[in-house]
Amino acid sequence: MNSLKFLVSPLLMLLAPLISWDLYVSIYDIMQPPTCHGISCINQDARNAKCDTDVQTRLEQKIGNITLKLRYSALCNASWASAIVPPYSILYVKDKEGKEYGRYETEDDGIAGPHYGNMGPGKKLSACVKLPQDNQPKCTTVAE
Repeated sequence: MNSLKFLVSPLLMLLAPLISWDLYVSIYDIMQPPTCHGISCINQDARNAKCDTDVQTRLEQKIGNITLKLRYSALCNASWASAIVPPYSILYVKDKEGKEYGRYETEDDGIAGPHYGNMGPGKKLSACVKLPQDNQPKCTTVAE
């Protein structure tokens, strides 16, 4: 990745006058390495930590009327929960021993799309949500 940055950065500088600033910033952001790995990612925001560039869905399960996803970054060796949920829902991940990580309460932000929790270490986790109306945990199986 660093060798790619070494080659692409001068090229971006040459192209900067020809491309929009937003595109330049987006390309530059993608080339930045993650700021955490494994346990150092615990409770961090995946996007802020640059762990969303190689994201994959490890699990996707429908529980009631909610589709919960366990998202995973190999670069960061960390996972987080993602779902379309009502405001004031709590998203988190937990390990097979029941230890919770990445707890995040969604806000009434007007976003109709998916929200995501903060990260937990590794990929052998389950994605969980507590909805405001019942506050009962709903979790996927543990990813293997």
